[in-house]
Amino acid sequence: MDRRAILKSLAATTAALPILSGAATTPDTGKCDSPACSSDASAVRQFLSDFLRKEEFNLDRKTLVKLMQERGRACCRALTFRQDLITNSKGDVDKLVELMGKTVGPANCTRAGNTITLIYPVEKCVCGWSPQRPPFPDDPYCECSAANNQSLFASVSGKTVTVKVLESPRRGGLHCRFQIELA
Repeated sequence: MDRRAILKSLAATTAALPILSGAATTPDTGKCDSPACSSDASAVRQFLSDFLRKEEFNLDRKTLVKLMQERGRACCRALTFRQDLITNSKGDVDKLVELMGKTVGPANCTRAGNTITLIYPVEKCVCGWSPQRPPFPDDPYCECSAANNQSLFASVSGKTVTVKVLESPRRGGLHCRFQIELA
């Protein structure tokens, strides 16, 4: 087996680990109900961050995006402020939009029907886990933030949620801007 095949196999196995280790406490949600869940999520985030920093350019795009998405979901479970948003929203998406608006500014988190527009009003990537590098179109690290927001809104709404990255500084845009669709 060559190095690329080994890495792909490892990546596929790694992406499944959070599902296997947290199946009882975090089935497809961003909510952590125990310290073990948060600890596991932090470990997964750290492992994937280290792995991706070293192996990003040895992975095919599809595998890389899956790993970024898993890192984003783990990050949502690991970050206290995200867990507080889930808890304090009490299952109400409008309350989540209001709470997010207190962080990013009310004009930067708005809802129209089943569509939420979320803008991080800064001109750089806000993730301290992502490498600093010049912007390039379709930077895969943005999929991590999209999955983080998907997990957050799905946890609160109890619905299927899709998130599209509309622009980001990593991809040459001014701000991180997401379109969040509730099913």
